[in-house]
Amino acid sequence: MTSPELQAILAAVPAGFADPAADYRAVRATMAPFHDQPVSDATDVDMLELGGVPCGRYRRRGRGTGPGYLLHVHGGAFVSCPLAVYHFYGEMILSALERTVILPDYRLAPEHPWPAAGDDCLAAYRGLLETGVEPGEVVVLGESCGGGLALGALLRARDEGLPMPAGFVSLTGWFDLSMRGAVDGPDPFLSVDWVRNRGRDYTAGAVALDDPRVSPALAAPEALAGLPPLYLQVGQYDTVAPGALELARRATLAGVAVEMLGWPGMPQGWHGLLNAGVPEARAAWRDIRAFVDRRLPAHL
Repeated sequence: MTSPELQAILAAVPAGFADPAADYRAVRATMAPFHDQPVSDATDVDMLELGGVPCGRYRRRGRGTGPGYLLHVHGGAFVSCPLAVYHFYGEMILSALERTVILPDYRLAPEHPWPAAGDDCLAAYRGLLETGVEPGEVVVLGESCGGGLALGALLRARDEGLPMPAGFVSLTGWFDLSMRGAVDGPDPFLSVDWVRNRGRDYTAGAVALDDPRVSPALAAPEALAGLPPLYLQVGQYDTVAPGALELARRATLAGVAVEMLGWPGMPQGWHGLLNAGVPEARAAWRDIRAFVDRRLPAHL
């Protein structure tokens, strides 16, 4: 049974939040109020460029942060929530995982269609390594559409000969934009056709939704070889969960170390409700921290 805190939030989600008929402008208007939250005085936020991509950096003010770096690719359905309204998520990750957090401000569709966002994610990862940070000091994270963008960037990084990070964490990531095998259910944040339409906003007809370049869950197993250890969290009611399950299956066949954790009763993106005091979000971040602490050094 879900907590009263989560039940109250889900009950307040507006009807039609994931209306398949909504265009990208409506999506932006609907999603912005959920994300534009203040950052506390306890967090230092500064901007830097990595690989030519503007990025936010989040560190604790007045006290140290654990070693290593968390490069997080944020969500927003490809079309909404630029970094200006996502600083709260960087602070939330910092609070939960106690490592320096970096969020690339990747370009949004449809003004910048595929492969712009993926290019920016790859450039930010490459740029971070070019500062002298060792790959073993980095865990890459991605939430919602950012999960697929981040994983796609790592596959391209591997193909370019870049070293892999210490690990990859997916927070209900989108790994199959064709939504093969997905069905509409009680998740108020997503519907099958809504996700497909956001995929079309991103791809702009340049590639099919089932192309592995935008849907890495549909890559042949051998094409996933060489990825870092994957830690995937999905919710029972998360509309995009079938894509994560398929990614886990194929990556395992490729010899990639995969940990997958399914959460009963959870919808898409419940991790983002940590600041609202949702206990399921708190528990999910505890598990993520255990993975990150195993993958990153305790001392540099």
